[in-house]
Amino acid sequence: MPTANNLTRLLVSGSTACAVTELVIPALLLRTPNAPWSQLVSIYVPHGPTVAFSGRDLRSPGITKATRVARSAGFETVVRSPGGRMVAYDSGAVVIDHLDSTTDIRHAGSATFAANAESHVRVLRELGDVDARVGEVDGEYCPGEFSINVGGTAKVVGSAQRVTATGSLFSTVVQVVVSDQVRAVIEDVSEALGYDLRHSSIAGLADYAPGLTADEVATSFKADYRRRLDLTDGQVPAEVVAHASTVTPNGDGTSPFHVDDWTRANPMPRS
Repeated sequence: MPTANNLTRLLVSGSTACAVTELVIPALLLRTPNAPWSQLVSIYVPHGPTVAFSGRDLRSPGITKATRVARSAGFETVVRSPGGRMVAYDSGAVVIDHLDSTTDIRHAGSATFAANAESHVRVLRELGDVDARVGEVDGEYCPGEFSINVGGTAKVVGSAQRVTATGSLFSTVVQVVVSDQVRAVIEDVSEALGYDLRHSSIAGLADYAPGLTADEVATSFKADYRRRLDLTDGQVPAEVVAHASTVTPNGDGTSPFHVDDWTRANPMPRS
């Protein structure tokens, strides 16, 4: 059996399908037993407007209202595999899914968040005149100790983690250009869920480095991950993409599509 030292380290990029499928793919990869890769990092600009809820959000009495608010605004509603709280984004963002098949529950927690935040801050500072800092700002959405803000005022990056018996998934959303639509849905969904929110804490990198695009930011992160983790360019296995593409999201609009429920009920077929 291959060891972690001789397993492939892959960098994949580009969106492969719709918003729901984008979130199902890393959940399926996380459940891959004896994965042929030790590290797989997927970096992409999202396909379309998405509100990604967490399991914690489902416990709010306002989740049904929040789902309806998001869907009426044209956002796909999904319960993602990692934790945290609700985040909304569209094609003005960059998503980074870092899968590690060699980790276990011992690797969950603040050390992983701190290490990733430090690396991400370095990338952001190299993009231009961006005073990126690690730390939660008052009244931010999806609050976290290792959020990344600009100037101690507005949040621009958030991360969440999931650790299972088959590895870990560390997922990051980098807000680059925050549209009025995204800003409004973060505000309205947060209100429906009963979460405190300071409206001015919502921002994108382009608010501080005008003209910056999501594609440029994705390119910078790909270069950093490729160099830092010694990754080789590759692709998500075609069978995983094909299986994830069979998803049929909920049609009634009263509850978000639950990624982990679907992946448990629809495991990858044995080859």
